[in-house]
Amino acid sequence: MCESEMSSDCEGYYTEADVLVEGFTCPKADSDATALFCCGFSDLKYCCDDPNSFFPYEYGYMWWLR
Repeated sequence: MCESEMSSDCEGYYTEADVLVEGFTCPKADSDATALFCCGFSDLKYCCDDPNSFFPYEYGYMWWLR
């Protein structure tokens, strides 16, 4: 990867089911090349194209807010 290409690291985390997911770099080789940012929640992370889409609380918390 060239230094001019953008990427972001998602740190490893434990899912709601207490399963360890190893850290990964965005974009993933098998996903959209524009998904440069680590997005999601502390217990559910994924790559996306919006730099403001990481929320530092658990995914289940969002359902409680509905």
